[in-house]
Amino acid sequence: MVEQTGKSVRVALIGCGRWGRNLARVLARLGALEVIVDPAVVALTPYAEELGVRIVSDLDAAFADGIDAVVIAAPAVDHAWLARRALESGKPVFVEKPLALELEDAEALAVLAKERGLTLMVGHLLQYHPAFVTLKKLVAAGEIGELRHITSHRLNPGAIRTEENALWSMAPHDFSMILGLAGAEPDQVSALPVRVVNPSIPDQYFVQLRFTGGLTAQVNVSWISPYKEHKLTVLGTKGALVFEDTASERDRKLVIYRDYVDVTGAGPRFVKSEGEPVAWPAEEPLEAELRTFLAAARGEEETRTGPEEAIPVLRLLRRADAAAMGGS
Repeated sequence: MVEQTGKSVRVALIGCGRWGRNLARVLARLGALEVIVDPAVVALTPYAEELGVRIVSDLDAAFADGIDAVVIAAPAVDHAWLARRALESGKPVFVEKPLALELEDAEALAVLAKERGLTLMVGHLLQYHPAFVTLKKLVAAGEIGELRHITSHRLNPGAIRTEENALWSMAPHDFSMILGLAGAEPDQVSALPVRVVNPSIPDQYFVQLRFTGGLTAQVNVSWISPYKEHKLTVLGTKGALVFEDTASERDRKLVIYRDYVDVTGAGPRFVKSEGEPVAWPAEEPLEAELRTFLAAARGEEETRTGPEEAIPVLRLLRRADAAAMGGS
């Protein structure tokens, strides 16, 4: 692990597909990207040249002595073994969600990282979104009273995949946010899969969660919605918070509704309002996330999405998947 504070971290990026390009762009801007490792060298060479970095197909380049840390954006099925090889090579690791497909693999990686004293960070991006960070602080401060219900919609048309279903592709972000707010894993999980395009791969999931203490949550993820929407609604006894990342106006991305139900009269009455915009820092979430990883790789700070945060998300994914197939 790189230990010197302020020392630059030379990163190898494994995988430069649709999302990998975003990681490459930000890592290059931060001056950390040393090499891209991807089999599509010919197709990606112009992009690598634009960023001013090398691109190779030889996987060994990611684990060479000249590399300080590894970022993995390969297909999910490859996450576990690539992360293991990086850790065994003595490299701090950032791996896109999910950490692994099997719980046993994720737990083994956590043990290995701890034994080696290496950072193992998972790409639960929204934990680094300044608007969500602000929302969590408001909830913790009691601004909306006691939590009662959380609803999350992640509708993303056009991102249809064949190697994984919509639950595994999209729900990790929502599960990460909900578990972070709840502070615990749910007691009950139910799920309804929707198949439209492919009879064997669900395109949409409706997941319901029930926690000890009465908190409930719903998650709706879909890659066949005719419109795009990323919205988290958090209801409390004294108000509500809405984080809508797809809102067109910045001051509507995070809104608080105070005392939206009037209980002073003969019966409860809904109080309609536009809500109050909440200010939040202007920082690109992906840059905030990768800055955290680079600082953790230097030994300067801890990541908030290490195995202790990522493994409960993985457990919930597997429980929801089992519930969708008729299991418990």
